[in-house]
Amino acid sequence: MPETAATVILRLGSHSEKDYVEKTIKQFDGVMVGANLLQATPGATATLLFKLNKQADRPYYVDPMTYAFGSYLDPDTGRVRSDLDWIKSDKKVKGKPGKLVRDFKSSYARLAGSFGPPYSTAVNRSRAVDPVDFDSNQLVEDSCRRVLAFQAELLRNVFTQDPVTAGFANEFPTPAALLAPYFYIEQSKMPDWIALNHRLALTSTRVRNDIPIHVVICGHRDLLANAAHTRTIIDGLKECRPAGVWLWFSRFDEHLASLQELRALRTWVEELSPQMPVYNMHGSYFSLALSKVGMAGIAHGVGYGEQKDVVPVIGQSTPTVQYYVRSLHNKFSVPQITRCFTALGVTTPDQFFRIICDCVICKNIIGQDLNNFAQFGEIHYSRPSAKRASQTPAAAKRCRFHFLLNRSKERDYVRATQLRTIADNCNAAADEWQKTILANSIGHLRDWADVLR
Repeated sequence: MPETAATVILRLGSHSEKDYVEKTIKQFDGVMVGANLLQATPGATATLLFKLNKQADRPYYVDPMTYAFGSYLDPDTGRVRSDLDWIKSDKKVKGKPGKLVRDFKSSYARLAGSFGPPYSTAVNRSRAVDPVDFDSNQLVEDSCRRVLAFQAELLRNVFTQDPVTAGFANEFPTPAALLAPYFYIEQSKMPDWIALNHRLALTSTRVRNDIPIHVVICGHRDLLANAAHTRTIIDGLKECRPAGVWLWFSRFDEHLASLQELRALRTWVEELSPQMPVYNMHGSYFSLALSKVGMAGIAHGVGYGEQKDVVPVIGQSTPTVQYYVRSLHNKFSVPQITRCFTALGVTTPDQFFRIICDCVICKNIIGQDLNNFAQFGEIHYSRPSAKRASQTPAAAKRCRFHFLLNRSKERDYVRATQLRTIADNCNAAADEWQKTILANSIGHLRDWADVLR
């Protein structure tokens, strides 16, 4: 079981988040962008990644997001769908006021065009890619070449084509690794999707050797503890021997996972890490701690993304950005935490800094008045017609920066601490907070400690 130095890769969800990444990138280990963002705003994305590299010399990755063109599990009905509706939106019809048509989001339509068949074919027929669509080895090879080239060359080409940046094109860094095309291992056709992903991984490692090739395993959380399919995937990865593997189990939340699932994740890491770096595409503190048994690192967004479903629930309102409690390695509402103060013995700012958080954000906000903690949960009516109050943008920003600083501290702590001590401290935190109203929300700490031991 090779111990590794835990790393954290920040995923940029949109350019509205670039301020967080720019101001904290030196405290993290790299950045990842989705291909849809790159396709939608190539110039802005290329400029940002170039700037981040010059500013902090951090690697970057491009997630090709080929899974978006496959069949998916509807989060509302639990049924498998192949209509690709989740990457469509209602669009106005030119010249026909009030008329809407359901069509592909422009970024995904252009992405399919860049990737070519069978992705472009799927968009043209408005039906998801199926394993049988990769009906020849030549099609598999052509697909892999195009998807890998998109990641490796698009950003530099963007610089080349702009007279303002053309002179810097040769300085544009290549990605740290290229991710092989991948699809969600949908449960009703699990063997077929596993076989296709394996073909894509093997071909990708064969057709390109100038940049390391990583493989993504993307499936439902049930795949974690499915012994037969786990064995097939792990054996396939060992045959393929990529330069790295990213694990993404949809609907898997380390804070809510069962002991069986947590142990299964550790088993995956222990089996694979002697032969290749293992990353969690959407991981939390538990996966960081697994660096002690081989997990190379995790990725997540600037204030979310420690768990991610393959297909988001459409129409959900923007969630409140909650306050991250480092000792509990989880987020809670400001009123919940405030109600814990008495039980924890927090009556002054100094006690808050000692028991809950001493990051620079908290110290600047709270200062000499503990009541200022409420600023992390400020709410307002965003418009005169709003029926419900929502979190203010300033409060959300405070919570996100606070989370990022604490995540950096957690990574550094894990790097410097023995696994048994990490587990013991999870139990100690659970003991301390057991006397608060959050007593029923800290069971994950006991489970993590159990599995880490």
